[in-house]
Amino acid sequence: MRWIVAFFIFFAWFGTPVFSQIVINQSDMPKVGDTLRVSSTNVAPAGYAKTAMDTAWNFAALLALSQQIDTFMSATATPTSYQLFFVILGGANLASPRSGSPIPGLPVTQGFTFYKNSSTSFSELGSAYTVQGLPIPAKYDNPDKYYEFPMPPGHTWSSTASFSLNLPNVAYVSTQRYRTSIVDGWGTLTTPYGTFPTVRVKSTLLEHDSVYIDSLSTGFPFNRNIIEYKWLGKGQSIPLLQVNEEGSLVTSTYRDICRMSAKPLSITLGHDTAVFLGTTITLHALISGGTPPYQVVWNTLDTGRNITITVQSIQTYTAIVVDALQNFASAQVIVSIRYPPGVDEYGLNQPEGYPNPTQGPVSITLPGGNVSAEIQVFTPQGRKISGSAGHPVNGVITTDLSGLPDGLYFLRVSSEDHVFTTKVQLRK
Repeated sequence: MRWIVAFFIFFAWFGTPVFSQIVINQSDMPKVGDTLRVSSTNVAPAGYAKTAMDTAWNFAALLALSQQIDTFMSATATPTSYQLFFVILGGANLASPRSGSPIPGLPVTQGFTFYKNSSTSFSELGSAYTVQGLPIPAKYDNPDKYYEFPMPPGHTWSSTASFSLNLPNVAYVSTQRYRTSIVDGWGTLTTPYGTFPTVRVKSTLLEHDSVYIDSLSTGFPFNRNIIEYKWLGKGQSIPLLQVNEEGSLVTSTYRDICRMSAKPLSITLGHDTAVFLGTTITLHALISGGTPPYQVVWNTLDTGRNITITVQSIQTYTAIVVDALQNFASAQVIVSIRYPPGVDEYGLNQPEGYPNPTQGPVSITLPGGNVSAEIQVFTPQGRKISGSAGHPVNGVITTDLSGLPDGLYFLRVSSEDHVFTTKVQLRK
């Protein structure tokens, strides 16, 4: 009878997976040559915030909305112009390519984020980009410390990191970040990727980002409060699962196998266009890829995918989209003025009608000694309202708009040797 009891005790102990607290250290961080697939979703797994010692987190029901590959390489394999700041001065020994731009609308190449993995910590040192052939380092004044080794339960650490980039006549970009972290639990984690013993790290980030575009004379400040929950496993390089809270938005990323094609976030506003002065149009932001939901901000400070504008001058409109995983993309469109037939913007420097504004009568002094001329009246949309021949008196020709509704009108004057256009505001 004793051997039967002993058999069941043995089976219960050794026949099912038994996990104990693990120790995370430098060897469990990313390594040169790692290519790691991660899945992303905007679904928050129920119970993700709970924790304790020897907790069982079961998030097997997570469903990927998008996937990407995280790649890591030696920092000394990045462009030489970056290595002075990050390798020689910063001690970086790891880098990860990145495709995003820190300046909306500004194309960049050779983007990398740099890391330092040491026996005491794993930290981000900042990023570098090339803009029109010029290397631009965005190096933190102090490293942003992701993890501090060793990490026993209850262990805490913090870091303060900031950088600023000033590209004269182009843009100004800055980031200030304060991170506090704690090892707040350990246990077993189950995701679609499998079941693993893990240590959980909770980090709170207070961040202020600022982007100012010189050409638009417009800035975009962002104050962010983010809580990160990370489950770390032995030899996994990156978190087996990371859940981010930012306000009401919760996103999840986790290590996974191939399940779908990765589609980068993109936005387009359509082609540049020209319309008649005073025309009201709607601009549409078309978004694809990334992970919804999306947040859109225009340089007019409007939000949403569409804005309606009344065109009074040539303007460049910029829209920035941020997805649920904090990826962002931007696009621009130029809306310019189109003039009625025979009217161009150079012609507007020709003789002007007076008085302006007028209650009806308008006089125009013609150059030269013309004995006859024709005046045509157009709306800003290019519709011809009237046309009549006249005879200048002492070089001055007149017309009367009092029978028209108040508003802006173009007067096209054709004489024997001149054709020009003037704008007149009718206000009775």
